[in-house]
Amino acid sequence: MSDPEYTGPPASDPPPRGWQVPQVIAVAPPRVLPTQDRERMHAERRRARTITQGVAILSGSMVFVILMVLLVRAIT
Repeated sequence: MSDPEYTGPPASDPPPRGWQVPQVIAVAPPRVLPTQDRERMHAERRRARTITQGVAILSGSMVFVILMVLLVRAIT
């Protein structure tokens, strides 16, 4: 038994001359984006980093104090 040969996709008729995909909604042109204030962005990023590091230091020190209290209670 021999393998059948692939003859390709079936032939189709071309669309009529001048045919286009129907457009339902006309799309508005893209708007112009505002310019970015890079100095303000850098200042906000620095402020956010400072707040994040402050919260991390505070959380870490609270965990350390709680662990010390628990260890002192366990020893005595």
